[in-house]
Amino acid sequence: MLGGMRFLLTLLMVFPIGLLTSHGQEATKSTAREEVTVGGRTLKLPAPVGFDRIDGLNPEVDRMVEGMLPATNRYLARFNPPKNTTSSEGRSFNVQVLRSVENREIGDRTFSGMKQETKAELDKAQESIRQEIAKLSGKAEKVFQDATDADAALSLSDVVVLGSFDDSPNSLGFTIALNMAAKAGDKTIKSKGVVASMLVPVNGRLINLYANAEFNSAADRAWAEQAVTAWRDAVVAANPRVEGPAAGGFDFTRVGRSGLIGGIVGGVVAVIALLFKKKKQA
Repeated sequence: MLGGMRFLLTLLMVFPIGLLTSHGQEATKSTAREEVTVGGRTLKLPAPVGFDRIDGLNPEVDRMVEGMLPATNRYLARFNPPKNTTSSEGRSFNVQVLRSVENREIGDRTFSGMKQETKAELDKAQESIRQEIAKLSGKAEKVFQDATDADAALSLSDVVVLGSFDDSPNSLGFTIALNMAAKAGDKTIKSKGVVASMLVPVNGRLINLYANAEFNSAADRAWAEQAVTAWRDAVVAANPRVEGPAAGGFDFTRVGRSGLIGGIVGGVVAVIALLFKKKKQA
């Protein structure tokens, strides 16, 4: 019982809402950092409107969050609402890159040539997605246990790719919903989450943008899709446009499938922390 309570208290301190704390130590100051490096190239990354960049402010929390990612993905930046903001509770943003394509030149022309095949991979990749989600659940559970010195059980269920939503020729948006639960001792916390992902080439590098929300109604899905689309527009506008190589130089089935699976798994990692908004149930 004591170990379970210690587990829950630690999680509530570290993961209250959104993608880590919106009201904790990590979000005590906003920052104007707007650059990240991908494959040796600098990308400008303006913060989503009304959100502050939080990675790099708390190394311990950074390590815990990054420890949940699959080895295929790398965080570039994470964003939460400013301290004392209640209107955006349970919502967050982040951006990731797949290590396998980090150094590849993928521009607007390149991506437009692979978009349709990438969309077609959504249905074909379902079994691979289920396998990767199962691996992710075990990895995240181990991170929680190491952080709290307590036995804990983390479960992810009903992970559903709701479909694509973006009509732009140079990006691909898709939405994921899932149920989550964590149990320690006799305490259980449950939540539902939704994440809208946008796969987009920026300055010749392919990245994944995410908008995450606690899922209470269809309005939360609509917010996530609209928010990530607006962020994509701002990021693309802040960077040089790169056409990239012609379509013939890529194995689109491999690149498209790895991009989708990595995007989905990365999105699930980003939304797991929404679970801990349900602290009153503890």
